[in-house]
Amino acid sequence: MNNHSKKMAKINKEYTKLRISYLTDKPNCMASIPGCALRSSEVHHKKGRGIHHNDVTTWLSVCRSCHTWIELNQSEAIELGFSIPKT
Repeated sequence: MNNHSKKMAKINKEYTKLRISYLTDKPNCMASIPGCALRSSEVHHKKGRGIHHNDVTTWLSVCRSCHTWIELNQSEAIELGFSIPKT
């Protein structure tokens, strides 16, 4: 059984293509927080997913360690420019 609507499946298919290209173009972690793995493996959505899911201008190429820190320390991440407050 498919868990996504046809619309979301189309968005996710495009996301996968964009993500691969983005991480290829930006292979190094852009956060470089202490404990950083240096190589990016994930995309952080600075404005959240929602309507910005496929908006590469709101993405940040990060390693897993930095991504976890960003998600757990949102106030500091906003101050450092790693996240954008949702308005």
